[in-house]
This record gives sequence, structure tokens and C-alpha cells, in this order.
Amino acid sequence: MLLLYAVLIGLIVGLVSGGRLASLATTRIHLWPVALLGLAFQVALFSPPLAAVVGDLGPPLYVGSTAVVLVALMVNLRQPGFVLLATGALLNLVVVVANGGHMPASPEAVAMLTGSPVLPTSHFSNSVIAGPDTHFYYFADIFVLPRPIPLANVFSIGDVLIALGGAWFIVRTMHRPRPARPEPARKGATAHPRASHG
Repeated sequence: MLLLYAVLIGLIVGLVSGGRLASLATTRIHLWPVALLGLAFQVALFSPPLAAVVGDLGPPLYVGSTAVVLVALMVNLRQPGFVLLATGALLNLVVVVANGGHMPASPEAVAMLTGSPVLPTSHFSNSVIAGPDTHFYYFADIFVLPRPIPLANVFSIGDVLIALGGAWFIVRTMHRPRPARPEPARKGATAHPRASHG
């Protein structure tokens, strides 16, 4: 959810600083449908209807979809901000894999968000409460966007890098120079072959 704020901020900064939305529309991103499908699948995976069906397959499906998104980011590293995007996604993937397919969340952050340091267990969730056995704790969800802020949630350092990379990509891309237009041919400027003198 932090990425949505980054997109909005990037668009505002880009427009205020003289950028053009048309530059975003003409930018070529390799495998962008793959990345969007991976993210959309994760949204569906954590929704109660599908989460109740997948059960124990939830963690490996989450890891797989995250890996797919990371691959799509890696092939676009030349784009501005994509190094940050890929680094953040990689950090999140490492933490998730190291903790059995779940992203640990600090009990303090969860308590600030929900009022209780306990997560609901009625269906598969990508989050678990961090504890003594948590691996890479400081790369887990230890920060919180508290209520009543819209889209309140816990987030990680990886999420921060993803947000920064997304905002930077939007601003830089909106400031790309317009492609040069070919000059129209002048009337009467058509070249004629020289007559040969023999």
C-alpha cells in the first residue's frame, strides 16, 4: 500500500516540476504484464475467498509470485528507480523465504495498527508475528502507517525502497526529453541529379 502513496507523490512532483504524463505512456517496460499479474495474484491470494481454498499452498504461492515480480523488475534495471525497486523486492523475498513463506511483523507495529499484537488466523496471510526465531528481523515489517491514515498497514525497509524507486521512476520518466521530430522537407528543395557532360 505504501507504493500507492509513492505513485501519487511521484505524479504530483512530476507535474509540479514541469514533467509530462505523455512520457510515462510512451515508456517501454519489459515484462510489465508479468509484474502486474504477479501483484494482482497476491492481492487475490490474501483475500478470504481464495485464501481459504489454498490453505497450506499459500506460502509457496506467495514466494513464487514474489519471485516472478522480482524477475520482471530485474530485466528493467536500466530504467530510473528500478535498482531501488528490485533491491526492495529482493530484500522482501529473502525475508519471506527465510521465514517459511511469511513476512514477519513486529508485535509493536501490529499493535499500533490494530490495537492488539495478534494477527487473525482465520485464513492465510503473508504476515506472522515476529518472535525470537525470526530471521532478518530488521528487514521485516517493523514500521507502521497508522490509522486513521487511509491504507494503513505495516511495512518493511524493502517496501520503503520499492516506494522510493517507484516515485523516482515516475518523476524522472516524466522529465524525459521529447523525441526529436524530423524537419519537414522544404518546397523546391528536392535534389535533382546533375546532368552529365560528355
